[in-house]
Amino acid sequence: KAVDGIHDVTLESVKISNGSGSGIGVLAEIINKNSDRIGATASWKVESIGNQAVQSGTISDLNINGITIGTITDVRVGDADGKLLAAINNVKDQTGVEASIDQRGNLVLNSIDGRGIVVSASNGISIAGMSGGGEENYGKLTLTRMDARDIIISGTNVSGAGYHAAATVAETTINLRTIKGNFTVDQACAMGAHSYSSSSVLSANVATSGMGAGVTTMVGAQMVMAIADTSMKMLDKIRSDLGSVQNQLVATVNNISITQVNVKASESAIRDVDFAAESANFSKFNILAQSGSYAMSQASATQQNVLRLLQ
Repeated sequence: KAVDGIHDVTLESVKISNGSGSGIGVLAEIINKNSDRIGATASWKVESIGNQAVQSGTISDLNINGITIGTITDVRVGDADGKLLAAINNVKDQTGVEASIDQRGNLVLNSIDGRGIVVSASNGISIAGMSGGGEENYGKLTLTRMDARDIIISGTNVSGAGYHAAATVAETTINLRTIKGNFTVDQACAMGAHSYSSSSVLSANVATSGMGAGVTTMVGAQMVMAIADTSMKMLDKIRSDLGSVQNQLVATVNNISITQVNVKASESAIRDVDFAAESANFSKFNILAQSGSYAMSQASATQQNVLRLLQ
């Protein structure tokens, strides 16, 4: 909105749901497609993490994004035999959700294309670290501005993307010169390292996301590289604008130089023409003056002759 202080950029509508062809992944794609006009880029992360390590037991009628996986029996602690992962990943092309186990033994569900993740089960879902009848997560959208101006968002049902008064929107300004050690919780969250923006889970997620150690980890280094890449793109744009202005200045100076040469040539031509005209006038008047003098001398001579005859 009002990317140049005057004009807004209107994007096409996007449905935020757990269905194919929807979700913040599609929204991010549309934003990035118009990043040159908007002046911002988007990234997304849809990830559901169990609140504890996978326990042994049975999960009945497991359903992910409307696809029934069924009952999974004899699940081991930490899914040691990979039975739970196999059951979920066998249908990932249909659900759009891929499962893994983190270093703590917790179940991690990641959206492949940015659609939401809706998990339910009739019984036993708690052994996977999920509460109640299941969980619903539509992810986190991160917008990165290419310059120092604010990002202003408006639209119909924009709260579906998490931008509403009740949401905790993480925002910070990153200075690459000051990033030498660990990232703070606010920095890590604003860079999109976490699935949630709730402050109660941020501290725990810093360590597991690899962001706590800052640029010394792969994830942290990738974040800094993304920021640097954005800065370089903005610098390239500024250099391009400066180059364009410089070319215009050079062209203007060349035009002025050509005009100056033309003026000098015209002045010289005018002076040459005036000198020739004045020379012609001088010659004409000189001849007239000489003719007048000759006539006067002749008249005087005639008068003298007449007087001599009278004498």
